Amino acid sequence: MGKSSQLDYLLLPSTLVRFLLWVLSVVAVIALFGTIIINNQRVDFDKDANAAINHIHEQLLINDAALSGFGSLLSSVGPNNLQQARDFTKRMRDAYPHIYMFEALVSIDPANKLQHERRMQESGYEGYKLTRYVSKKNPTDTIVNTIDGVPMHFPIFFIDPYLDSVKSLLGFDMMSARTMREPLLASLASGEPVASKPYKLREGGRGYVLIKALDTLDTFATNGSVYSEGGLAVLLLIKTDTMLASAADILPAARVSLLYGKDRKLAAEEIIPQTTSMPIIVIDTFMEERDLDDLGQPFTLSIQLSAGLYARHLEIMGLIFILMSFAYVIYYRSLIAKYRLQLQRDVALVELSKQHANLEVMVAQRTKELQRKSDENTSLAQQLIRVQEDQILHIARELHDEFGQTLTAIKINAHILESAENIQEVATYAQDITSQADALYETMRDMIQRLRPEALDMFGLKVAVEQCILAFHLDEQEVELDLNIDDSVNDVEEIYTIASYRIVQELVNNAVKHAKLTKLKVRLYVSDQNMHIIVKDNGIGFDPLKHKLGFGLSGVDERARSLGGIVDIRTVIDEGVKIYVRIPLKAS
Repeated sequence: MGKSSQLDYLLLPSTLVRFLLWVLSVVAVIALFGTIIINNQRVDFDKDANAAINHIHEQLLINDAALSGFGSLLSSVGPNNLQQARDFTKRMRDAYPHIYMFEALVSIDPANKLQHERRMQESGYEGYKLTRYVSKKNPTDTIVNTIDGVPMHFPIFFIDPYLDSVKSLLGFDMMSARTMREPLLASLASGEPVASKPYKLREGGRGYVLIKALDTLDTFATNGSVYSEGGLAVLLLIKTDTMLASAADILPAARVSLLYGKDRKLAAEEIIPQTTSMPIIVIDTFMEERDLDDLGQPFTLSIQLSAGLYARHLEIMGLIFILMSFAYVIYYRSLIAKYRLQLQRDVALVELSKQHANLEVMVAQRTKELQRKSDENTSLAQQLIRVQEDQILHIARELHDEFGQTLTAIKINAHILESAENIQEVATYAQDITSQADALYETMRDMIQRLRPEALDMFGLKVAVEQCILAFHLDEQEVELDLNIDDSVNDVEEIYTIASYRIVQELVNNAVKHAKLTKLKVRLYVSDQNMHIIVKDNGIGFDPLKHKLGFGLSGVDERARSLGGIVDIRTVIDEGVKIYVRIPLKAS
């Protein structure tokens, strides 16, 4: 069926309606598939988000439990027996990497500052000094802070891990730093753990401290006394980045943030998607936020995830589209089957008539070609007959002229010799007869050479061709000869040897007679079971469209084709002629 007929059928109203329904069905199926994908991603997101939130909440519980355990242990062993407490804190840090540091504080009356420093130095902390934070903006700020109106220091007397980088913190008054003082006072008032605002750590990243006072203000009020020294407090330094990273591992493609307080400030560095596998087409963004404000740690965990179509989904959609297209094509083809058959019959009739007309043209052309070949063969046969007759006539003339004259001279000398009177005359006429006999032999040998070259049988094709070309006396005509004949030409069968010799003889003869050449190149070689003959001159050339091949070149063509070969003639006016002949050599 032709393209125009298919288009006509495609533009029919019923066909357009079917196509529109198919398009709507494809859109509906792809939309349904996309909805299913998004719903599945929503289910997976909810599950993973809850797991991440529970994991963060679990770490907050661990923080509270570790702080309470540390405080209970410190209360039981006292500030003078800290090795057991250090063993506990080391186990907790090894088990929970987000817990970076444990610290213990003790309240000191400013009047007993020197006694406290001496006790710590005697306990093995050489160079221990109670230090305070001094603001660069207000260097004359309060020297001693108060607790419930009572001047009091709250220095650090225990740190784990006790590294060189943190030794300078030992003895630091936590009441002097606002960031630490506020949660410490809040814990003294409530008796519950209180978290500080997150801040940047010297070691890098973000963190916060969780402080719990072991001796509250209510305890002193119940006893009817004011706050005094000796009160203990414990502190955890927690790395929020480490805590958040474990949650991000659950949702590597999500953006995870840990926010602090009502101001929603970043408590940890926001974690961006950690995978290169992201949706190619984003359809929706899932978000889950959960307030984790219990246990004195007012955090909000925010999780965002881009939902959409990944490469595998697009591949499946493409496959669905291909399958539906394939199904529609089959359906469409079934609808137009009858219409196609009818049009195919019409097209077949038209094509048959065209083929019939083309066949007639081909037959006429072939007939003309055969007639031309027949005429050429007839002309060639006539030429061959004329050539044979010319050769016979030439031989007859030579026999008459050369043989007749020479034999007559020999006969006359023989008669004279019969009547010779002395030895001198006999010798003279005998020499004449010998010379005339030699001349007769040379004439006969030349005729035999032309009929069948003697060198062809004695020395092979290479020497025969060389002698043939030398017979043209090209040097006397000031023609430069480039002759290259491979030794392999001597190994071919006689039929190919004779044909190659005659072809070279005819091509060189034509070049010498008609080309007006100054250079002649002749090459014979055997390659790939073929005899190759190349004859090239730099003569005047000819126009093959205006000049038909002469009987010489026609004879070469017929001789080559009779052995299954080809003749390629290339010529340019005033640039010469190159003739290439290839004859296949059949195995003996």
